[in-house]
Amino acid sequence: MTAQCLKSSVIFRSSTFDNNRGHRQTRTTCSTAKTLCKSDAYGFGFAAKQADIQKAAREVRARDGAYGASGTSFYTTTEKQETYDSLDTVLDAKCRDTQVRKVIVEMLEAVADITEALRSALVTVEGSSNTFGDAQLSVDVIADEIMWAACRDSAVVAYGASEEEPEVRACNPNGEFTVCWDPLDGSSIVDNNWAVGTMIGVWGSKSGTGADGLIGATGRDQKTSLVALYGPRTTVLVALDDGVYEFSYGCTPEGCQLSDGSYEPWICSRHQIKIDEDCKIFAPANLRAAKEV
Repeated sequence: MTAQCLKSSVIFRSSTFDNNRGHRQTRTTCSTAKTLCKSDAYGFGFAAKQADIQKAAREVRARDGAYGASGTSFYTTTEKQETYDSLDTVLDAKCRDTQVRKVIVEMLEAVADITEALRSALVTVEGSSNTFGDAQLSVDVIADEIMWAACRDSAVVAYGASEEEPEVRACNPNGEFTVCWDPLDGSSIVDNNWAVGTMIGVWGSKSGTGADGLIGATGRDQKTSLVALYGPRTTVLVALDDGVYEFSYGCTPEGCQLSDGSYEPWICSRHQIKIDEDCKIFAPANLRAAKEV
């Protein structure tokens, strides 16, 4: 039974990388599976078998450079670092305003909570709709509740507003920021397990007019903004004093283990990200763009 399950796993993984150069790779991993199934009769443990699979996979990568004709380097130019800065290290160096630092940390804590909720919540229809008439899903409501809780408990957020119900509400009378968010952008495709995200804008409560400071305020008046992406990893783009930085949640790269054996919840995975002037932007699962009109 163990050998058969292992064999299925190997073949499944090999098919993932099957493309223009995949035939030889598929034979390599499948033959590894056969060898492992045969070795089970001699009592080799499951861990040893997995180690052999990983070794075979590394040998394929070393020989061919990457899985498949496209290769990950075609899309990614980010090289592995010996170490990665923590969130606190980057904020101390790249965010002069201590109050802005606080709201960034609070919003990232909310994003971490949404990450954990998405991993455990089923996607179901709630039977309600938002102000725009869109049917709400369970994950919409969960993400929105997490964001509201973060703002209500915040030491620095004076007002909050959500796309689900775009009415500005008072949070902390001693706060100084107005935070607006879309709790789960793309929730209509979340049941297919596509990546979704949270978008957050932070204004000073006196950016414009009115008690919340939003009347007449523009995007340029923002103190900071965050865009979270919930995919295979949770990453958040954060606007700091000198550019945009990417922070990754729950990663455990080599060389970043703390003295107690744990890891920083957030590490800075990329610095000063820019969109090239000459580039193409594609939104996966954007059915409206693909629809014939």
